Amino acid sequence: MTDVQRYGSARWSWDADGVVTVTLDDPGRTANMLNRRHYDGLGACLDDLTRQRGRLRGVVLTSAKRSFISGPDFMPSEITPDEAAGTYDLLMPLRDQARRLETLGRPVAAALNGSALGGGFELALACHYRVGPNDPSVVWALAETGMGIIPGSGGTVRVTRMFGIAATVLEIVGPGTAYHPAQALAAGLVDELADDVVAAARAWVLAQPAGHVVQRWERPGYEIPGGTAEPPGLAEAVRRRSEGSPVRALAAVLEVAVRSAAVPLDEAFEIETAACRALLSAPEFPDLAHLFYAMRAVATTPAELPPTGVRAGLSSAGSQAGMREFPQLAANPLAAVFFAVDAPIVEITDADLVPEVRAKGGIPVLIHGGHVSFVQTLLDAGPDPAAMAAAARRALDNGLQVDPAGADVASVLAAGFPSWTGGVLHAIDAR
Repeated sequence: MTDVQRYGSARWSWDADGVVTVTLDDPGRTANMLNRRHYDGLGACLDDLTRQRGRLRGVVLTSAKRSFISGPDFMPSEITPDEAAGTYDLLMPLRDQARRLETLGRPVAAALNGSALGGGFELALACHYRVGPNDPSVVWALAETGMGIIPGSGGTVRVTRMFGIAATVLEIVGPGTAYHPAQALAAGLVDELADDVVAAARAWVLAQPAGHVVQRWERPGYEIPGGTAEPPGLAEAVRRRSEGSPVRALAAVLEVAVRSAAVPLDEAFEIETAACRALLSAPEFPDLAHLFYAMRAVATTPAELPPTGVRAGLSSAGSQAGMREFPQLAANPLAAVFFAVDAPIVEITDADLVPEVRAKGGIPVLIHGGHVSFVQTLLDAGPDPAAMAAAARRALDNGLQVDPAGADVASVLAAGFPSWTGGVLHAIDAR
């Protein structure tokens, strides 16, 4: 590689063939976040590519971290309803930079070396081609609805044009479905799986005819699958799925998908971003953001295993209660909750047990110093949320020590506690 430049979180290298490898690498951080360093760096890179478009053969976008992009650089404890709308400032530059990337006029391939949720995957969708690793621990999702909002940087618009209105609302964006690589490839969200994603992405770029490149949905004659009219019965399906919940995210996905399908792209992006901005000020957003970050912590943070001699168990109580899988899988979910407790169920002998449970869709909930199954306690008290919260309070008062993030996630996914409260422990603390 020659002609290496760096600014903010972006590092880009021109090679002799005119292919530029753009590597996202937020300095001093274990993950790339959507923050000022990201926007300044990617903006400077795009300026350079635009100035030198004559020598530009194509672009490979990748990451130096274990994941691709992890999401906005804020924590749920910092969010209040009045401050939440300020995150709108994170949406506009991502949307506009993604648009600049896909309209460079040269082939752009995303080398997805790891997981991408929300804005990170929105940026990948703006690329003309996506290559990912054949690694079952990797997850890709437009997961914004898990926080009570919708993609605000082009995700809903692009998925609608790729797969149609119904699939966008009921299968991909609406439920925030998380896809592992094999499922993403089968669904068409990524185009290729490879051992060396950067090399495969570069090979695709070089295989494209020299000249101007546009997204397939911007080519003359392209038709959105299923057409631009709202499919019959779709609004009723959304109403049924949203019944009893104050969260309007699914209804907003429907509205944006339908409205954006019938207008030019730039107008469609404005419709999407405005809808997301409105949802950011909803009173449920801070609590749902807490739950979203708890899910991410459970999925990605190494669990502290109990000391030698403490026993553990794998409980299927959640599946008996109609538990939803986590992460939400596109196929073959395993509804299971892992408990680290004193009860003599099975000795912990494998340090990979907790990651294995996560990879299979289970929720690891660590409980120390007691014989109580926290989720079963909530199931026994339910389904009334107030009774479940009271049971949780009694368990804590009786000395139960439990991993808070895991407990909040498990209370929602395994015991049916309302998701818009942020989880049972979070709800207790909030009161």
